[in-house]
Amino acid sequence: MRNLLVGLLAAILCGGAAMAAPAVAPKTGEVPPGLLGKDRDGNVVDLAQHRGKIVVVTFWASWCGPCRKELPGLEALQQHAGDKLLKVIAVNVKDSTEDYRLMMRQMRGFTMAMTRDRDGKISEGYDVQAFPNLWIIDPRGKVAAHHVGYGEDSLDALVDEINGIIAAEQQRQKAAAATAG
Repeated sequence: MRNLLVGLLAAILCGGAAMAAPAVAPKTGEVPPGLLGKDRDGNVVDLAQHRGKIVVVTFWASWCGPCRKELPGLEALQQHAGDKLLKVIAVNVKDSTEDYRLMMRQMRGFTMAMTRDRDGKISEGYDVQAFPNLWIIDPRGKVAAHHVGYGEDSLDALVDEINGIIAAEQQRQKAAAATAG
């Protein structure tokens, strides 16, 4: 009987240690999880690949009406800014293969990176609870801002915010150069 209790206690303790802690969203100034899935060509997309750029990461789903409004605006932002200073990455969360393929056909001309979070593990790392869920990552790879939801004026505010991050980064680089020289 004692061996059974010891075995049961060990199983409970080991099982408890193996359980994942609840997800906590990265905070401003922290480095978020880097892995963002695979793009349409099957290439791994990681934030580290885009160091030195501002990265906008949005989590979305096909059933989310506001997401479907936000994505074309983010695509326009990517096209306008180009790929040198800004990278927009749209992460589809848990859509069925059929729904995902349909959306990819509808967005076939989009130039922003499109990845898929088939099982929700990537979005868990950001504690995504609602859509759209947008993150702005600064050129050093740290969270600069986080937005949940979408409004008609969201993209204008986003552009203003990105311009502020660019200005702050330019000031940071200027200060670093002055101290080094």
